[in-house]
Amino acid sequence: MNQDRIISIEAAKMIAVDTLISIGIEHDAAVRGADVLIASDIRGVGSHGLPRLAMYEKDIVAGTVNPKPNVKITNETASTAAFDCDYGCGITVAPLVMEKAIEMAKKTGIGLAAAKNGNHFGIAGYYSLMAVKQGLIGYSASGSVKLIAPTGGSEAVLGNGPNSWSFPGGKESPGIMYDMACSTVAGGKIEMAIRSGKSIPVGWIQDEFGNDTTDPLDFYKDKNPALGAAGIVGTLSPLGGPKGYCLTVAMEMISAIMTGGATGGTGRGLGYFMLAIDISKFRPFEEYQKDVDEYYKKIKNSKKRPGVTEIFLPGEIEHNYTVKRLSEGVVPVNAVVAQDLTDLAIKYNRLPAGSSVDDFFAMYEKYATV
Repeated sequence: MNQDRIISIEAAKMIAVDTLISIGIEHDAAVRGADVLIASDIRGVGSHGLPRLAMYEKDIVAGTVNPKPNVKITNETASTAAFDCDYGCGITVAPLVMEKAIEMAKKTGIGLAAAKNGNHFGIAGYYSLMAVKQGLIGYSASGSVKLIAPTGGSEAVLGNGPNSWSFPGGKESPGIMYDMACSTVAGGKIEMAIRSGKSIPVGWIQDEFGNDTTDPLDFYKDKNPALGAAGIVGTLSPLGGPKGYCLTVAMEMISAIMTGGATGGTGRGLGYFMLAIDISKFRPFEEYQKDVDEYYKKIKNSKKRPGVTEIFLPGEIEHNYTVKRLSEGVVPVNAVVAQDLTDLAIKYNRLPAGSSVDDFFAMYEKYATV
């Protein structure tokens, strides 16, 4: 009864579009946002896909997110652009920022677009990969709600600095990329553990008193995750201790202090840092591809530790998962998430009161829901 429901990628995209439109997002923006969300599900980052729709709805109701922002460029040169995202939903406005960085990089060799007054933008890797799809190197970074305590502290005052580098692959090898937060795990992992009713490893989080815990509910006041970001009293462990602390401060410096965005806090008004680089301005692209292939083989074929069957490059596991999902044409939907989506459809009059999860997915049968 609580098993994942398997649906087509097309159905998942339409669910995201319809839900975003129902909560006040305009159509074109909803299509952009849906692409960000479903890319997460396709890459196997389920915490940042369809499950995020319930969070965005709460943010709009609370006034944290402006569903119809007036996004504008406030300052521009040949290779830089500063955006004001007017507190729009991050997954709908952040793609515009990276699009501008890509546009400038194609003309000048490098494009740096930064923004203020944004909100949670989904997976950082979506934006760096936007550049790779154009044959460019891509980098993206943002802030987040307060999640990390400084080294020696017990109070969360810093975001966890989501950021991603992506590099085009060779002629025979996949692209190389990472998408990571500066904490040991992203906050979405805690949410997924709660949804699944599972404990978490020691070292992922600390409770409000700074003690390690394996209960993900200790992350929230009164063990109540329904309180959302405002109810977070625990902290995420920084990646590598002081090193992760230093990294998250750096992420907030470039994505918030430099741009005028928010640091930590509720997540309202976050900044973005989007960079695109044209490799061909430094060397012939085919030479670059040849070297990437050789570099890939050198690492891939290096000596393995006992018990290890294969060495993966950064992002390769997610790449393989993406290839598999695209070939199958499906993504999983957690039972709790399916109920959340149904509840939203009822709340915004897309389904009558008392409708079931089966009723919800029946609306998308034409998209080959499995």
